[in-house]
Amino acid sequence: MSIELVSSEQEIQSSNVYVGYLILQELKGCERLSILDLHQLLKEKNPNFTYSGTLYALIFLFINNIIDFDEPYIYKISI
Repeated sequence: MSIELVSSEQEIQSSNVYVGYLILQELKGCERLSILDLHQLLKEKNPNFTYSGTLYALIFLFINNIIDFDEPYIYKISI
């Protein structure tokens, strides 16, 4: 069984991996960021981003132990 991170029918700019990358770029310059502020920043970069796509990308980053949540903020985990 293989798992694809990006579907062949999906544009790369709307994939969870790419949105996760953009989230990490936003977290690069700050200690924490609220989920709603993050979504607004992503929508400014690409008006086609959906809130559910943002959440899926956050879940992707969380299960890979890259970010953590402390409601309502997101933190990048230091390695």
